[in-house]
Amino acid sequence: MNKLKLTSFLAAAAVCVSLFSGCTSDTEPTENAETAAQTAEAATFSYPLVEDDASLSEAEKQMLSTSLVSVGNTHRLNEKLRTLENGGEITLGFIGGSITYGYTVQPDECFASKVTDLLKERYPSGTVNYVNKGISGTPSILGNLRLKRDILDNNADIIFVEYAVNDGMETDYKESYESLVRTALGQENEPAVVLIFNRTKEGHSAQEYMKNIGEFYSLPMISTADALTEALDNGTIKWEDYYNDAAHPNPNGHTLFCKLIAHAFDESLKVQSDEYVLPAESIFGAPYENATLIESDYDGSDSNFTMESLGSFTNSSSADGFTKGWSFDKSTNEPMKFRVNANGLFIICRRNNNASMGKFEVYINGARAKVVDTNQSDGWGDPYAFKIIKWQETKDMEIEIRPAEDSLDKNIDILGIGFSTN
Repeated sequence: MNKLKLTSFLAAAAVCVSLFSGCTSDTEPTENAETAAQTAEAATFSYPLVEDDASLSEAEKQMLSTSLVSVGNTHRLNEKLRTLENGGEITLGFIGGSITYGYTVQPDECFASKVTDLLKERYPSGTVNYVNKGISGTPSILGNLRLKRDILDNNADIIFVEYAVNDGMETDYKESYESLVRTALGQENEPAVVLIFNRTKEGHSAQEYMKNIGEFYSLPMISTADALTEALDNGTIKWEDYYNDAAHPNPNGHTLFCKLIAHAFDESLKVQSDEYVLPAESIFGAPYENATLIESDYDGSDSNFTMESLGSFTNSSSADGFTKGWSFDKSTNEPMKFRVNANGLFIICRRNNNASMGKFEVYINGARAKVVDTNQSDGWGDPYAFKIIKWQETKDMEIEIRPAEDSLDKNIDILGIGFSTN
């Protein structure tokens, strides 16, 4: 940064109102090793510090530093915050499961809303928009397929990704999570991508491999899981202080998450990184990067996909986050047919733990490839992405979706078709 730009930013930051009032703190800033050499220039910046909030308990002050895994490469995030500082406009995009959605709390109590309010108060001359696209019970496998529709098409400038509770440790999750991250980072508007890692009361979190991905891509990472675990183990907090149940934060929990994110922003602004460069390779593999989602409003514009016949399916199916699907019309029995050039194919369905839910068979080039049963013991009417096939390279495929013989009187709801061409 040249002296003129630095002076201008310092002047603007000096008049920025603080989100939090309060006392001073002797908490030392967390510094990322890879950018430590660049900290000296940035250390003179003036801006509000969440750690100065007088309402923070001693346990919460400790959780601030424990939660910050890394600030990563700070260039993109700092540029977006500078846009607000200079009176510009940005959009925040939140994608994840029920914690992101704000299950068990009011919409204005969830951390997505609180982070938006934080930035509005911290940067009053700027304009902050946000889209919260959390869907309860869904992992990054589905999140990757809907990323473009729900987040990227809204031109999100800072993208928060929260899937550590809903993801498992299997390869499908790792590949989908990394595909999502790479797709987001590859956008022309160069969004900042912030990874958030939560945990359940029992301790489940997929953050181990997610941290590996975040480190590989040099991303800011915030682990509420690490912060909570240390405090719980030390006996300085109780789970019920911040949670309504075994997985979902109460209003105090969402407020805490917001403060942990604010702390990450504070630490990011202390470090000035060189321009971000997306790694050419992946760490676990990203076969579903730049995935495409086809719904009933498909306009036929994608050269890799052709819907040939809906068969016995009509445009009427819906579930959380999906309103443009197809339902099986029990009065006839004709397959849905489409052609696709892809290396990966997913069928998104509504599933339920109910005997009224049926099965369908997926044929690829005339051969049965998969039988999908939408009567699932852990289903509750939620959208679920069933992986049909993954190839090492793209292939031209003729697909038929045929209701199973024992399901001609049952409900089959197809919410979307997801594919990747890599």
